[in-house]
Amino acid sequence: MMRYFDDFELGETWPIGETYTMTKDEIVSFAAKWDPQPFHVDEAAAEKSVYGTLTACGTHIQAVVLKLAQGLPHETAVIGALGYDEVRFHQAAKLDDVLSLTIECIETRPSSSKPDRGIVRNRHTLVNQAGDTVFTQTTTLLIARRGG
Repeated sequence: MMRYFDDFELGETWPIGETYTMTKDEIVSFAAKWDPQPFHVDEAAAEKSVYGTLTACGTHIQAVVLKLAQGLPHETAVIGALGYDEVRFHQAAKLDDVLSLTIECIETRPSSSKPDRGIVRNRHTLVNQAGDTVFTQTTTLLIARRGG
């Protein structure tokens, strides 16, 4: 099922059924390439850090959000992403955390210059297995209108 701009309603939420587990191999390999801080790549150093264990780097967390968002029960007629705003890391994503995502529609507005599209802002909330918020961001998308 394809969702167009016209199908989005303020306040609707989509809890994503798939979860993502932060494994040692993934945390270390991702961080070794992109953000090799000791608490991301060295288990002994991570144990001595304020976190007490390995933690995923911020870029890895954002990648997990994008991966989980693919679990939406519908395809969206996205023309392009316009931005990620209000990016917040509320707490570390730690080794063996099981992360889940909920997406909420927080704004819709038709394009003022092109009637075949509109702008949708969604809030992404990533939580761990205890229900603690790990990460939030607002995503702004340009989405085609039905029949546009």
